[in-house]
Amino acid sequence: MPTNVENWTSVMAGCATSVARQLDSWIGLSHPPELFEYLLTTIQQRHSEQADFLVEGHVISRALLDPHALSEEQAKTLMGFTMVHDSSYGTKLLQRLLSGRDWPAEVPLPEIQRCLTLVEDTPDPNRILVVLLKFARHPDLRVQSKAVKFLGRYMQNVSKIEELYLNPSERVRANLIEGIAYRLDPDGLMTLVEQASKDPSSRVSTMALAILARCGHKMSQTLLAMRRRSKEDRISWAANFAHEAFVRPFQTEDLGALATALSRSTSGDRPQPAMVPTVAKVDGQAKSHPDEQA
Repeated sequence: MPTNVENWTSVMAGCATSVARQLDSWIGLSHPPELFEYLLTTIQQRHSEQADFLVEGHVISRALLDPHALSEEQAKTLMGFTMVHDSSYGTKLLQRLLSGRDWPAEVPLPEIQRCLTLVEDTPDPNRILVVLLKFARHPDLRVQSKAVKFLGRYMQNVSKIEELYLNPSERVRANLIEGIAYRLDPDGLMTLVEQASKDPSSRVSTMALAILARCGHKMSQTLLAMRRRSKEDRISWAANFAHEAFVRPFQTEDLGALATALSRSTSGDRPQPAMVPTVAKVDGQAKSHPDEQA
């Protein structure tokens, strides 16, 4: 595990020399404070000189993009406060990731994955949709999968979503339909959902069946229930995930709780543990929901 000094060295290697000199005058880089604590404490001061400097000098972006410098939990916490400081920071982080490097050869895969994880909860997803189309064409399927899930969730261009569905990878198609499932009203995409329910891949069709089932389609409800009881793990895991995430919340009699859940779903929050108790387990299964795997 890297030491604090090594983390600082890694972060500063991606910053301008003038940035390093200014920071050295403030905190002394030969014996710097703990990286995460310093960045978090400073950005919480909102528009102080040092907070603005850490954002504009790309110190925070370099720390966020380095999986060795900050844990994922630390990065998400820091990202949240940075977006309070600057609401357009999700766009800036994507720009920093791509700046000065040939795409995709010179952009490290771990940085791409970390960046996509952090922009999932951006308060204004429309700002980054065009950029994410670039990620949907990345040669790595894990990157494609993460990107299309976001695009399926927020993009309004139906023809572009239909184009993304033509991807030969079942993993990518399944994540696209999963993204659509997070929408409050997928009405404009129901033709595609019905097509996906007949997809030769059970992973893809299961996600589509969940959308149809929550809309009251009886046969889809029956098929999804049958898959949940399947003796094949890859089928039952995917079906249980789809049911818990996208069907069961709609069966509650507490419409107020349902409205809150739907609001969270479309605002960028992930399903809450109380609503989707099997999600954590499913995300850990490479056979059914592997896009979260590093």
